[in-house]
Amino acid sequence: MELQSLAARCGELSIEYWRAADAGLPTRQPFERLTAQGRHTLAALRQHGTSSSVTVGGSGIAGMLLDAYGREPTTHQEGPRTHRWLREHWSAAEEFTALVGPDKLRQYLAGRVQYELGEGRASEALALVDRADPPPHDEPFPATAPSAALHGDLRALRAEALHQLYDSRTALEVLGPLEAELRTLLPDGPILDSASEAQRRIEAEFARGGDPAGVVRLLETSAVYHRVLDTKAGALRDTGRPEEAERAYVMLMPQYTASGLEAVGHLQLARCALDRAAVEEARRRLDLVAQLFETDHDRDLTAVRAHLRRGRGATYCAMRAETARMTRRHKQALDWCDRGADFLTARPDASIAAILHTEQARSHQALGEQARAARYYRLTVTALDRVLRISLGHRFDTLHLRFRRPLFEEVLGFAEQSGDAALAAVVTDLLKARAFSARLSLTRSGAPNGQEAPAVQDRAAFADLTGDIAQAERQGRPEDAGRLRGKRAELLIRIRAVDPRWHLIRDDPPFDPDRLTHFLAQYPTGAPGSRPGRCVALSLYERPEGLLTLLATPDGRLRSGTCRPTEATRHALDAYHREIDSVHPDPARLDFWGRHGVGLADLVPAAFADEIADSGTCLLSPHGRLHDLPWTVVRHRGRHLVRDTALGVVPNLSCVPLLDHRPDGPIQATLVGVTELVDGSALFPQVGRALRILPKALGPDGLFGEPLTGPAATVAALRGLLESGPPRPGRTAVLQVATHGIRNPGAPFETCVQMADGYLETGEVLMGRMRHEEVVLTACSTSFRTGADHSGGHGALAGPGPREPEPLELAGDVANALVHAFHEAGAAFVLASPVPVWPRLAIHHSFQWFVHRAAGCAPLEAARRAAVALLDIDDSPRQTGNWAGITAYGAR
Repeated sequence: MELQSLAARCGELSIEYWRAADAGLPTRQPFERLTAQGRHTLAALRQHGTSSSVTVGGSGIAGMLLDAYGREPTTHQEGPRTHRWLREHWSAAEEFTALVGPDKLRQYLAGRVQYELGEGRASEALALVDRADPPPHDEPFPATAPSAALHGDLRALRAEALHQLYDSRTALEVLGPLEAELRTLLPDGPILDSASEAQRRIEAEFARGGDPAGVVRLLETSAVYHRVLDTKAGALRDTGRPEEAERAYVMLMPQYTASGLEAVGHLQLARCALDRAAVEEARRRLDLVAQLFETDHDRDLTAVRAHLRRGRGATYCAMRAETARMTRRHKQALDWCDRGADFLTARPDASIAAILHTEQARSHQALGEQARAARYYRLTVTALDRVLRISLGHRFDTLHLRFRRPLFEEVLGFAEQSGDAALAAVVTDLLKARAFSARLSLTRSGAPNGQEAPAVQDRAAFADLTGDIAQAERQGRPEDAGRLRGKRAELLIRIRAVDPRWHLIRDDPPFDPDRLTHFLAQYPTGAPGSRPGRCVALSLYERPEGLLTLLATPDGRLRSGTCRPTEATRHALDAYHREIDSVHPDPARLDFWGRHGVGLADLVPAAFADEIADSGTCLLSPHGRLHDLPWTVVRHRGRHLVRDTALGVVPNLSCVPLLDHRPDGPIQATLVGVTELVDGSALFPQVGRALRILPKALGPDGLFGEPLTGPAATVAALRGLLESGPPRPGRTAVLQVATHGIRNPGAPFETCVQMADGYLETGEVLMGRMRHEEVVLTACSTSFRTGADHSGGHGALAGPGPREPEPLELAGDVANALVHAFHEAGAAFVLASPVPVWPRLAIHHSFQWFVHRAAGCAPLEAARRAAVALLDIDDSPRQTGNWAGITAYGAR
């Protein structure tokens, strides 16, 4: 009887809670009473067992609580709800998910998906859809099942999330089969979403003696159909089919009107009109909804319309600003932007903020207020940075950049025209490797890495898949190995995208020029053994009209300039890249500078080149195809720059302070050399000789154990070194891997190094957390950047990819080489090459590097001296081409 009373009380509190929520009243206290009673009741049920007299069991109680947890974030707010509050709220709800059935769990997760989509967190929404609806996602719409609308809703929500993540093409592929099934059930289209229409249908079914529950399911199905058509219209617009999108929105207007959301339809049609530059038509559409968005309060609005006003108010103001600007009413445009900012104060949205700031910048520029235009363009870039800072995998990252590139190029054009070097640096850094520099800050943040239970489970699953791949290869099952590699790549994307530490940098600003120049000013005193003289930083960004060059100097200056390479230089770049892309590049052709007679001043302004040549150290951030150039042997005024200037390559300028390396004590090396394979066949016998000599040069305290050579140089041995933990105080750990490097142009995570018993790939290195702060990769192509993903880039957050994927050309300047994987695993300095190198000279270079490093030189200076030693032997292009690719990656 007591259990029945507890369960009944839960039902009463649930009714009280929903009454308050539906009435728009504060719900904090009803929610706390309900959840406290629910936990108490569930504890009693666990203690005494479920009695047959209890009408609502544990599953029913847990279902009530999940319903309330799903509703609570959307109720009347007594105060701001922070990201931390939401994390704790959803985490508290997780204790009840194991107690409900699969349909109830899907319903709860679908509600969460809708909430995350409404808040603009499409990546989190997509991850929840995958949890609610695991692959294959292709079940037909079950028209008679109670959960019919639920299954369709998940597919519709998946498409909506993909659309918000700029993958409209895949969204349309997801919607196609679902729309066909819905059209079969509702050949006349969705039922008008109004209470009167629903009542009429139910009464008609009663009159015929039918089942009203079937009408209810049909109405639920109709709601899904409406959502499908709405997402489809937006996806059509974003895939360059504006006429079809506009027709779809016109067809949907009766649905919007019947559901009280006619304002949504008018806003969508206004957007379509603006895309066609039909300003007057857009203005008429906006006038129709002015009363809703231009009132000063929500008091007289229904809950739905009040929510719509809060959610779409900033969008309305942005379109008003755009129409005003397009008709040269710039002051009015700025007023609308200010009103839009008021909406964003209550409901932040980085994507809309970027649009508003862009309109502000354009209007200020038109009014001749350059300083204010620059300020708002900088705010635009900061807002865009917040839209997608976390890497969600190659496809979403690439599509995001493609979608936003016109706006980035607009800002970059303004910065170049106005000479605003700081703004240009911020934009180019985001376009280069923002996600990588963000991850690098996590690696070195000192925060726990993946210690939450799901992360630990994912890492275990990654290790299991790696073992299964190796077994499939040993058993001669290449197709199985390839399939498992695809699964492992998807898992790696998910691990990186849901890293629990991301919230630590949620408000981290993009590139800060002052932080960089302060670092450069402190560089000479930062660590012993660095090259004497000042340190400068050079960033290159390739544009159709020329190379945008940024030079940061320790006196606090950041300057920009544009260099337009000659036709001869362009032809030389083309010829060089044809050579390195060939199956067997000719080493004699790999000294780009010496072979083609090109110097640094052919790519950057001559004054910048002179300043770099007069400096002791230059930290260089190339771009695009410039990454593959042999920068170690670059020439200026006929002389190799490295003879007087140490060169360190970094992915972007934001990485420079993050890669700062201040060695803690003398080096202690771990030497790995693949001299032969497990079957006894020789691979690099000269490596064995070098690893016998090097320990003598390093001395008895210079090694971590005996060198790993021959059959001992296994994948498992290197994997163990990658998991060796944080650096040890008092010594600087150095790892050398001398072997054969294999690039994979179509699979970003699969460039690898060969070990005695197999291959270790980039994806596995990314999972490592090692003590080695310096890495020497005596191998070919270990800093080769993959420019495309032949799988289409679909990953764990996107659901299944198409059966015949099209290669995805990666946008931006992603840092996906093996050298960058070692950076993420903990290395501040890596010696590697983007092109093939001759083993004997690569070994000689690494030997010289170790000798100078052990003598007290900093890593970059040791690399400089090793290169000079080889140049002193023979500096002819035919000879230097054999080792020219060896490059120092790091900042110290």
